[in-house]
Amino acid sequence: MGGTAASAADESIEVPGGRVPVTRRLAFQGGPASPDTPKVPCYRALDGAGRPLEGAAVPHPLGEEDALRLYVAMAKMQVMDTLFYEAQRQGRFSFYMTCAGEEAAIIASAAGLDPKDQVFAQYREQGVLLWRGFSFDDFANQAS
Repeated sequence: MGGTAASAADESIEVPGGRVPVTRRLAFQGGPASPDTPKVPCYRALDGAGRPLEGAAVPHPLGEEDALRLYVAMAKMQVMDTLFYEAQRQGRFSFYMTCAGEEAAIIASAAGLDPKDQVFAQYREQGVLLWRGFSFDDFANQAS
């Protein structure tokens, strides 16, 4: 990633439940919740423009090759969703459910697993198989 490190102009972000603090340190929090329990901060390593935040802890940084492989898999997932959804609407497939908006969660989760790990996937998780080498033909053969 090019560019200079950005400093956070805003130390909180708006989410559906209100504003939550932002942290640059990844940490687990636990304990019983109560009305006065502080909000769990949102971990953030990049600013809104995709630049690294100064002082942000990145526990497992990706190299350019791995980042590109993840990006290509997510882009393929979007293409496959478009093709297969249209085929399903035309009656060429009996059923297909897209994973629009979930590509990163699925592909990144698959990338974090060992290839020998078992995955019990369900709707919208076809990215795991895509990551593991399934071709569009392999998917079409399963869907038709």
